[in-house]
Amino acid sequence: MAKLDYPKEQLEVLLLLESNDQETITAIRDMHLPGFFKTVVVPHSLPKTKPKACNYGLQRATGEYSVIYDAEDIPDPLQLKKAVIAFEESASSTGCVQAKLNYYNWNQNLLTRLFTLEYSLWFNLILTGLQSIKAPIPLGGTSNHFRTSVLRELGGWDPFNVTEDADLGIRLSKRGLTTAILDSTTYEEANSALGNWLRQRSRWIRAICRPISFICVM
Repeated sequence: MAKLDYPKEQLEVLLLLESNDQETITAIRDMHLPGFFKTVVVPHSLPKTKPKACNYGLQRATGEYSVIYDAEDIPDPLQLKKAVIAFEESASSTGCVQAKLNYYNWNQNLLTRLFTLEYSLWFNLILTGLQSIKAPIPLGGTSNHFRTSVLRELGGWDPFNVTEDADLGIRLSKRGLTTAILDSTTYEEANSALGNWLRQRSRWIRAICRPISFICVM
């Protein structure tokens, strides 16, 4: 975050930490971070999910724009400037600017190489194609930049949704708002272990499966 090429007096970095994660809380407090970093301890409550924590952080955000990053992310240093310019040059109906995502450990093993191929196809081709036909865009889990006022009007994230980012992208579209794809990449860590990959994909697939009733007329 400190390497982002943006005026530091205009930055507010909220570090969202769960109240029972004392090890991380202590480590953050011992780091003597710059003044624009703020530690936000999320009180214990259910569900213990990322979107619930994001909503808690949103209540404390003071910026005109808000952006979500995961802790291991390495964003393009110019990304914030590019996002602000994108908002200023786009219509007021642009509610979100989504940066592209990819992996910095792409060459670790076969699994990370396949992940990288998948992300390259999704963010560089499919999402830009959806944007060109003005279709709804399911957001990625990180590097989505919002007008803070729009995000609050939407009620933030669904704390019970395990794919809260994709859900929010669809809700933006239902409100008549658009998402722009930003020519800027954030790098994150790909799952390199098969077990972790299976659990992640199971969660994603479970999120799109809903109960269905079949009524058969005999």
